[in-house]
Amino acid sequence: MVIQSKKRLIEKLTGVHSSKRSYYVALKEKINELLEIKREWEVTFSAVTDLLVFINQNYEIQRVNQAAVDFFTMQEDEIIGSKCYKLFYGRDEKCTPCIADQVLNSQKTSYLQTRTRYNRVLDIFAYPAFTEDNQPYGVTYYAKDVTRLVDSIKLVSMGEMSAGVAHELNSPLTAIVGNSQLLLRETSPEDPQYQLIKDIHTSGIRCQRIIKNLLTFSRQDEFTFEEVDLNKVVESALALAAYQIEKSSIDLVVRLDEKMPVLSGSANGLEQIIVNLLLNAKDAVEERMRNENNGEKGTVTIETRQHPDGNYAIVDISDTGYGIEQEHISQIFNPFYTTKQSGKGTGLGLSVSLGIAQAHGGLIDLDTTVGKGSTFSLILPVQQSGNHCSEE
Repeated sequence: MVIQSKKRLIEKLTGVHSSKRSYYVALKEKINELLEIKREWEVTFSAVTDLLVFINQNYEIQRVNQAAVDFFTMQEDEIIGSKCYKLFYGRDEKCTPCIADQVLNSQKTSYLQTRTRYNRVLDIFAYPAFTEDNQPYGVTYYAKDVTRLVDSIKLVSMGEMSAGVAHELNSPLTAIVGNSQLLLRETSPEDPQYQLIKDIHTSGIRCQRIIKNLLTFSRQDEFTFEEVDLNKVVESALALAAYQIEKSSIDLVVRLDEKMPVLSGSANGLEQIIVNLLLNAKDAVEERMRNENNGEKGTVTIETRQHPDGNYAIVDISDTGYGIEQEHISQIFNPFYTTKQSGKGTGLGLSVSLGIAQAHGGLIDLDTTVGKGSTFSLILPVQQSGNHCSEE
């Protein structure tokens, strides 16, 4: 009975009613034909340069093209099965409102422009997918990265304004800082005016730091690129930031991959990113230690590693702070946005860092869990020569 059923199935699939050999020859040809159709479909699917992502009704990623794999800098098997809101936004819960729900409920195409993880802006067109019974069973996302288009106007105007303001303020601040420094040298620490002068000097220095960030922000693409050993850049950044971390009674853990690939970039620019991220991590841990006051030490960890596909070099900077609330994630890279206390931050550190990373063709990713801490990852493309930085 099983053999007869199998024969009937083969006859139905192939249309051949002949010998046993004919059955299997025809079946093999049919399978090869289906495999060829599948291969052609996959080639076409992956040839699309914009993102294609298919999700099921449980918001699980079922299929992606190569453009999506490249965009998220993850292996395909890491993406498949993950939730769409985790992949696109780093969220642990479904978005509200959810474009997939809108499409499945209305059974009509929907459009959304949204700022996703890596602070990238996507134009997303969502299309419902139907079964043979005309029942919705999933959603196809067609997404186009329009970050440059959306940000260019804002950044150009803000950059021009920032540069103008910075140059106008630089001259009077130089006089304020210089004169207050001279007064400090001539004033005894016991003098009642000493602390006032010191406050003037400290505030002037802080303003100069803000101006430096404004100037960097206004000319993010002005870097001299050369071959860079990322481990040495990290070591230089640690030489500037490690003391501040350790004097706050925070444990500093350093893990450097000895076989990091060659990068083309600006060592000074990359060092600035890493210092900014290290000091942000220090501030996050310090705030938690101060508020909880339970005697437990926090930890800041910096690690270099290679992406599994070999095309990216990564610096992970993790902290054991409170983590970042969901409502802040989409805004933390915006200029002048800060979650720190008044006087503790300018809101320029992350936006400047992101601009430098993008000038290198890279990005900054965030993985955060409220109550446990955050990891900022600087992700940079590597040279395709296959060379590695030599060890000294």
